Amino acid sequence: MSKIKAIDNPDYTCYKCLKKFNDEQLNIIHIPSMGWGSRFDNWSTEIHLCNECIKETNPEWWKLEEVVGEDDWGGSWYKYEDDIFSFVNSLPLEGQELFWNRYSTYNYCMEAQDWIDYKLDILPHEKCKEYGMYSPEERKAYEERFPNCDKVKIVVYSDGSQGSRCPFGAFGNKDGTAEGHQTQDECYDCALFENRKGEIEMYDEEDMRIFELEQKLTMARIIKKIKEKNER
Repeated sequence: MSKIKAIDNPDYTCYKCLKKFNDEQLNIIHIPSMGWGSRFDNWSTEIHLCNECIKETNPEWWKLEEVVGEDDWGGSWYKYEDDIFSFVNSLPLEGQELFWNRYSTYNYCMEAQDWIDYKLDILPHEKCKEYGMYSPEERKAYEERFPNCDKVKIVVYSDGSQGSRCPFGAFGNKDGTAEGHQTQDECYDCALFENRKGEIEMYDEEDMRIFELEQKLTMARIIKKIKEKNER
């Protein structure tokens, strides 16, 4: 069970010190959505800071001065939005939840405690899937299984580039390691996982296509046997 509990009265809570305040003691800063080029692209949120905590920030941030790109790409953003995000990342997790989740028009829409537990990697697998998010178990399976699975091959493409992938859709770096910033769910509870013996194999595109078909047929037979067994 999480020791960090979601704020129960967020309208009167400072995101930084987490204390309760009345309207005169609390600064409510609404950050409107922006367009292309901004990290606030198509979503808005709020930050609530008490009179003491707001002194620890730069007042220029909260003027939300807009900058318009002058190159061919255009776009617009808040001048100090990188500073704003750095500040938010320094807040207690309870305050971050309010910024990213409850007061945000972003696409999380999670129960407050579930958001916190997800960030702590303790939200149960089934609950993660209800939100359509990767679970800690899926991330661990990908990181531990993908680099060692005998079904993973390095594929050399016709243009000379290469990448690693398995027959069921998981992919990784060109040397067969898992991508550090990426996760996938194919490795979790995979019935065909086996530790690789020896070096990872290199396939061309056609060999990989044939291998993928063979492995998918094997998986289909396993699923059929399991289904027939459950129906008995």
